[in-house]
Formats: sequence, structure tokens, C-alpha cells
Amino acid sequence: MPKTYAQTFLYGQYPDYEKKLFDFLVNGVEIDKNSVEFEDIKYEVRRRQISPALINVLESDKVVLLMHKAPIAKAFKVFCAMDLKKSSKKAEYKKVYIDCTNIFKKSNSGRYQCSNIDMFISYLVSAMVNYIYNIDERRFTGDSTILQCGSKSFSLLMTHIIDYCCKISSIGDARSKCIYICSLYYFSNILGLKPTNSTIVTAQKNAGISEREAGIIDMKLLDGWNVNIKTLIETISSVLNLSKLTLDVVIERWMYIFGPGTVFATEIFPAFSSLITDAYVGAYLNNQKTIEKVLSTNMVEFTKAVLRIGGEAV
Repeated sequence: MPKTYAQTFLYGQYPDYEKKLFDFLVNGVEIDKNSVEFEDIKYEVRRRQISPALINVLESDKVVLLMHKAPIAKAFKVFCAMDLKKSSKKAEYKKVYIDCTNIFKKSNSGRYQCSNIDMFISYLVSAMVNYIYNIDERRFTGDSTILQCGSKSFSLLMTHIIDYCCKISSIGDARSKCIYICSLYYFSNILGLKPTNSTIVTAQKNAGISEREAGIIDMKLLDGWNVNIKTLIETISSVLNLSKLTLDVVIERWMYIFGPGTVFATEIFPAFSSLITDAYVGAYLNNQKTIEKVLSTNMVEFTKAVLRIGGEAV
């Protein structure tokens, strides 16, 4: 089963998330994508889209565009939820909702206009990922590029934050150990996969360490170390002897360096994917220059894989 936001540690720390998302779904005004007033937006998407699949995403009845009196939190500009108009919990009643509050408005002629089409393109890519993930997450969890490039990307991003907080690059092989642990966490927590020889070898390769060195690290991992982002940080702190490293410090630095809307990229795949694809599209939804600097070609390879999967599935 795909992981939900409600299963993440960070979501559980802020009960207001649930209330605000519910209010957004109940009181948001749906945009009629089939109306004449929306044709200009469709034209812009066709002209600027980075994948032919995106117009299919936009026109799908599984993707709902909403406007609300107040924009939703940046972390939830795109999210998947049950259609509250349906009583069943079956997968076919899941829909992806996009907050268009700040980017759509009506002109004097009554036609919708988009103030930032690149931002909307970013949202459509995220919507595509959210829907595919929640219907058939194996399309992502079984793809070699998502596994290999994704694990490398997550480990580099998290290790960048740990290094920023504790300067681990100057502590022997601490950086390699951190990359290895974060790679394993990506596989087990973000993708929800059981350890295999392939994922372990990939984690070793990401870190540039031997099987023997990996085995030593494995023996130091805390029980339940990969349950959530909190246990990951506690384990990194323990293994690397970083007494000052805490979850609060890491999350604060993560949001500052990569952008406040990226926080759930530490726990759930659609948010992690959006962090990378948003940076690729270039609408400045996050601190894309820093992300590109940290990930280099991994950003491009990962996004191309996402678009390929979307093109095959949508």
C-alpha cells in the first residue's frame, strides 16, 4: 500500500494540517476545466508542457483544480485524497487536488488567466506523480532509475544538511557513513521496500564503501532506525557521535536551505519527487539553485525517469 501523509512523523506533529486540508476540500471552489473560460490555460499548458502526458493529467477527472479564500500551506499545493463526495474508500475515488488560489484569476472577459504557467506545469508534474503513486506505486518503486538515482539524490540532500549542521566532511569517513545510512532509509522508508542485495549494494556504491565497512555500520544502527525521520536523525547522531544533532535542527536547516514546501520530502515519495521536479522545471517553488548544485546530473536523470513513467501510465 502507498504511504500517506498521515503515516509520516512530521504530519502527526501538527494537527492543524488535517483541519486545514479538510477545510480546503470542503470549501474550495472547483474550476471547470471543460469550460470555454479555461481554454487559454489549456493552450498555455500545451505550448509549454515538458511532457505530452501533462495535458492528459490536466484533463483527467481524477485531477481537481481548487481555489480557496486562503492558499494552502506550500507543502500541500498538490496532494492526493479521497473524494469527500464519495462514501467508499476504494482507490478509484482517490483524486489529486491542486491549489490554484494564487496563480489563477479571471480576466474582465471572464476567461481564466495564469500568472505563472511554469509554476502550474510544476504542479501538474507533481499531480501526475501523486496519482500514479497512490494507484500503483510499483511503477516508481520498481524502476531502476528511481531506485538508484533517487537513493543517491536523497542521501546527498540529507548529508548536505547534516554536514551543514555538524561539518561531518572534516570528520574522517563520517560523510560516507551518512550517505550509506540515508540511502538505506530512502529504500526502506520513502519507497517502502524490504532490504535486498541490490538495494544494499546500491547504498554501498552511493557511499563508496566496502561490504565490510557497510557491515560495521549495520551493527551500529539503532532498533527501528528507519521507522521515520525522527529515528533516522537519532541513528545518524548515534552512529556518527553527533550529540548536538537533533530532528528540530535538521528540519529547520532543511526548510531553510531547500525551501519550506519541501519538508515532507524527508518522509514520503511524492513530496521527495516534487522537490526534484520543481527544481528541474525552474519556477522557483523551492531553492532550486541549491538543489541543483547538490544533485548535479541526478536532478535531470531522476526527472526524466519520472516523466517517462508518467508518459507510460497516463
